[in-house]
Amino acid sequence: MLLSSLTLITHCQTRNLEFYLSEGLRNSPLLNEYRNRLNSAIADSLLIRATKKPFVEAKTQLQYSPLYGNFGYDEVITDGGNYMAVMGVSQNIFNKRELNNKYAATDLRKQSILNASKISTAELNRIITTQYLATFYNYDDYLFNTTFLDLFYKENKIVKDFVKNGICKQTDYLSLLVETQSQEILVNQLKNQYRKELMFLNQLCGLNDSSSYELIVPQIDISGIPKIEKTPSYIQYKIDSIKIENEKLAIDIRYKPKVSWFADAGILTHDPFNFYKHAGYSAGLSLNIPIYDGKQRDIEKQKLEYNESSRQGYENNFRKQYSQQFKQFNIELNSLNELSERMKEQLQTSDQLVKALKQQLESGIIQMTEYINAIKNFKTTSRNLNLISIQKLQVINEMNFLMTQ
Repeated sequence: MLLSSLTLITHCQTRNLEFYLSEGLRNSPLLNEYRNRLNSAIADSLLIRATKKPFVEAKTQLQYSPLYGNFGYDEVITDGGNYMAVMGVSQNIFNKRELNNKYAATDLRKQSILNASKISTAELNRIITTQYLATFYNYDDYLFNTTFLDLFYKENKIVKDFVKNGICKQTDYLSLLVETQSQEILVNQLKNQYRKELMFLNQLCGLNDSSSYELIVPQIDISGIPKIEKTPSYIQYKIDSIKIENEKLAIDIRYKPKVSWFADAGILTHDPFNFYKHAGYSAGLSLNIPIYDGKQRDIEKQKLEYNESSRQGYENNFRKQYSQQFKQFNIELNSLNELSERMKEQLQTSDQLVKALKQQLESGIIQMTEYINAIKNFKTTSRNLNLISIQKLQVINEMNFLMTQ
């Protein structure tokens, strides 16, 4: 039973869990970073596409090598200088497999970013919801105890009249007055605690706000049936496995022969005074074949095998924990439901007792202390029932997080 019919301040605005979740996601710098990283990955795809096109560059070189008697470089080698102004173009060919591998790596990176964003979103939702529940419980507790303070105020007036009419003793009135003062202190403490929790909730959501709000009872339902294959964390393990295989393929591709063509056109001469006679062009093919690398290829692949072994270990552990955690949450939720039903019955009985004792008090049959104790028991049971309601929502929040993390 969540008592939230009263407002903290009669003119204050209302806010609900959905508002804080929306603001938290909108103001999260981490989620904004993921958006930027995704745009960066998209730019990488454009860079790979650009490498498929020919590379054009202008080359200029002015080199003078003076020769005086026995001083200077050998003229046979330097020709006295080298003067070049050409436009060159080159392009790798037969590299479709390499480009596809790079595209695949970029696509996996984008999947990882999107997946990481989903995990962070789920974690942020869990944290904000947990804090909202804590804040709401303090808010609801404040309201609940405020109603009892109002009740004590009314009882003070009634008992004061009873004392005047000789129905109750002066000590009965003083006992009630002490309880009223204690309740005033408690209400003030709960009010301060609520404001503290609300400030922390605002900070989590990136809100610079110190006002008080009426919080709406949170509605949290189990979001679906647990399927580990659809959780972002499990999907990430699969993405990591594909990434390792893609990195192995990239290593193999690096050791394939590479062919490229090149061409240039312009001026190349050793005599700057007749450069106009030496305009021309050249073209050719380039072939690179790896021969021996000191077994670097095998070592790099072995490192990836180690990574795959670690990944499998984490994946298997995640599977075991996922199933075990859901079993634990279901047990806890069933236990809280059973406890809640028993406490509702206890609260109903306690309410009947308070009403009966009030009549007996007004008739002078019982002492004030008995009535006060009955009220305390009713209040304690009510608070515990409210706490159980919040705990049930917290368990559901954890279950939903497990399905979306």
